[in-house]
Amino acid sequence: MAICLFAGGATAFNVRRTVDNWGRMLEGTDELHLVTCDPEAFGDVAGFETFGGGGGTGRRREVEVLRSYLRTHHPAVIAHVTQPPIHGTIVGALARRHGVPSIYRYAGDRFYQFRLHSGAKRVALYGLNNVVGRLPLHLSDRFVALGPHGRGRLVAYGARPDRVCVLPPSVDPARFEGDRRADVDVPADRRVVLFLGRISRLKGVGTIERTIDEVLARRPDLHFVFVGGEERRPEVPPEYEDHLTFVGRVPPEEVPAYLRRADVLAHPSLTEGVPRAVLEALFARTPVIARDVGDTASVTGNTFRSDREFVELLCSFEDLPLDDPTPFSVDSLRPKYQTLFTYYTDRTS
Repeated sequence: MAICLFAGGATAFNVRRTVDNWGRMLEGTDELHLVTCDPEAFGDVAGFETFGGGGGTGRRREVEVLRSYLRTHHPAVIAHVTQPPIHGTIVGALARRHGVPSIYRYAGDRFYQFRLHSGAKRVALYGLNNVVGRLPLHLSDRFVALGPHGRGRLVAYGARPDRVCVLPPSVDPARFEGDRRADVDVPADRRVVLFLGRISRLKGVGTIERTIDEVLARRPDLHFVFVGGEERRPEVPPEYEDHLTFVGRVPPEEVPAYLRRADVLAHPSLTEGVPRAVLEALFARTPVIARDVGDTASVTGNTFRSDREFVELLCSFEDLPLDDPTPFSVDSLRPKYQTLFTYYTDRTS
């Protein structure tokens, strides 16, 4: 019997990386199937036989490819990779119709997300995440949370506690071997504070704006390097503009080099599950400072909740401990992932 993952139309690098790591952790357990609207996007992912394709990546197409797969295959279990409200509902509903157990994965703090918006956007997100997003809790057989905070959210919204397991995202340490550092134009006498991710309000750019004048007044030796797409650049006093460098998007394979170039990673995101950037920084042996949201505190103790705490941590980052990322490696998490999924394959063998 096969273990099936559903990615639908999602093909972003983080999705492909998640699927690839799951394949590494589940290797040798049974057949691995991946249902996707774009099999070619997962051509470099080892271990999976892909199903789907044929053009189109909309919601209707996602339903069609999963329905087509379930008409011809009866896996031992199926789990979605991302997009909990929509993909969780699609997988839960179709799997139940075909008599297949399904696993709901609560990736990101979706039940909280509406609080970060106002007006029509707030209403729409509440409807999607907190109304539609509760349907999979009644359709799924088991649930995966990324950490204890996510587990608490699921239980509060109706998931049975004995059916919720904590499985954080995994990282392949091999990606962070070596010592190559990115070539960034930063004065030699400055220390690099790296911001990795989309430069946007939700990723905490406002924290940088509100605190950068105090930080640089106290630590003029700091230089902020932003790596990622731009929604809007932080507005800073003119006298500090030469302390900011914007790199833009970089290929995923270049991220480790930027993390090694950094002296500290600042991650002020307003909403998270378990932030991959924080995990990857730790595997690159770079200390982190992260907002205490979602399950971030399960990864690092270097967290903050206020601008004041952020300033203090950043101004004395050399004193911060470097958290141990070993529990989040593919090898460390392999037994937990296999235990969850082989429960179903052993039951049907």
